[in-house]
Amino acid sequence: MEIKNLTNRLLDSPQMVSGKLPWNQWNSTIEDSENSIAGWLGKIFSVVAFFALLGVLWSILSPIWDGGFDGKDALGVVGMLLGIIFWAYAAFPVTQVIRNTGDGVASSKSGVVRLMFLDLPVALMKMAGYLLAMIGLFAAIASLIGFLTTLNLGGDMMGMVSSGLGSFTNMGTAVLSSVLADTPLSMISEMMGDLMQQPEMLSNAGGSAWTVAGAMGVFSAFVSVVFVLVSMYINVAIYQFLFGLVAALVNWVKGPYLPFKSL
Repeated sequence: MEIKNLTNRLLDSPQMVSGKLPWNQWNSTIEDSENSIAGWLGKIFSVVAFFALLGVLWSILSPIWDGGFDGKDALGVVGMLLGIIFWAYAAFPVTQVIRNTGDGVASSKSGVVRLMFLDLPVALMKMAGYLLAMIGLFAAIASLIGFLTTLNLGGDMMGMVSSGLGSFTNMGTAVLSSVLADTPLSMISEMMGDLMQQPEMLSNAGGSAWTVAGAMGVFSAFVSVVFVLVSMYINVAIYQFLFGLVAALVNWVKGPYLPFKSL
């Protein structure tokens, strides 16, 4: 009996030592990771939002020390100064979209499969759409100011940020296209893809200040914001519908039944 007790104490000694180590929560952190994935993803979004804000602000403010004012007349200098202030202000609500998306993902109570294949893709689509709409709204306001005052507020950095977001926003259409690619309905997916193309939101307003072409350019800039949001919501609905079909198919495979009611 004594030998058995000594053997058990010897075998339990690593656990006893591990329990006395400072800051030793590594086992629970890893073993409870399934319930923490949403929180980890939310933290990643928060980190990305912080560094995105720093990067955007650095790019917006860089003309101050990179000679961005060289060769500009008085009107150009005023326009660049106002543009720096304007887009530095816009950087905060734009990057806050990323943080808000992370908070939404972190609060998800879904299982791992639903989180990774529904909640996260939908959150990315919405984030991309909201970012495009936010950037487009500030671009439209900048074009309105340019139309009224002839000042060019710039916005090249925001144009670079928005250029890669369309693929995320159109994720639902892309999934639908891949599903229908080899079917007679492929024309429908191609038509929807053409309709969902994102507009050039930071392009020239389309005309000089106080001209009809300029006014139409400003108007189209504001309309583009609405178009982006509508496109995003349509793509979210398509993706959720396709996910629901796949989920229903999986449930049917687990318990097959005839898909009609008894009379």
